[in-house]
Amino acid sequence: MTRTPAVKKGQELQAEIAATKVAENQAAFWWLGQASFCFKLGETVIYFDPFYRAEDEEPKSMQEMPLCPEEHTGASLILISHDHLDHLDEKTLPGAAQASPEATILLPSVGVKHAIESGTNPEQLHPMRGDDVFERDGVRLTALPAAHQRLDYDEEHGYHYLGYMIQGNGVTIYHTGDIQPYPGWYERVSFFPIDVALLPISARDNLHYTQAVYFCALHRPQLAIPIHYGMFPGFHEDPEKFTALLALNVPGQRAKVLKVGELYVYGT
Repeated sequence: MTRTPAVKKGQELQAEIAATKVAENQAAFWWLGQASFCFKLGETVIYFDPFYRAEDEEPKSMQEMPLCPEEHTGASLILISHDHLDHLDEKTLPGAAQASPEATILLPSVGVKHAIESGTNPEQLHPMRGDDVFERDGVRLTALPAAHQRLDYDEEHGYHYLGYMIQGNGVTIYHTGDIQPYPGWYERVSFFPIDVALLPISARDNLHYTQAVYFCALHRPQLAIPIHYGMFPGFHEDPEKFTALLALNVPGQRAKVLKVGELYVYGT
């Protein structure tokens, strides 16, 4: 399988992340493929769902992944949405944690055991239950429950699947994690004025692109970015379907289709 190359990768991408200046009311984004991102808010670097496979490793992917585990450097925060292979990855998270030893790793409480067993430093882990808040280095993170197949919850661990509302440097970013609509989601999200919404579009236990359009009609983020496509066969969708339907049904709604490894600065 021929993989789509990343715009930048490895040391070149690391250097760009470190050197990028982010003014107040701005946020820098690098899509790392699937649901994985690097955000920079001011001087604070955040990785979301770090995931890496080389071309010859399983599972085979359609997209080159630009940062190997040891290249996830400089982070204050690493956010994990849920305990599935391409989100809490036992081959990537331990190395990313070692590469950013000062980082706090937020993850669903139910995933802590797996993270520790995979070799992640337990002192870096901060379990989240959903509907709770964590603050560090000028960034406020609210864990919003997500329904992925089901809205799984147990009394000991809280919600099993999470998205995060990320507020810092004058910008609010909502990364939904893997999600399908559920009762109460609208009310939780409506509390926040969203600058950037990162919305999965691949269906298959995630939003269908038409549902992502409906989200924008309801919540009117300043910018919508489609994610969670282009990585694995059977979990792919054309992002132009999303942007075309969005333009037709939500006039004036801004959208941006990112390339993996490409810098995008919101607020310029």
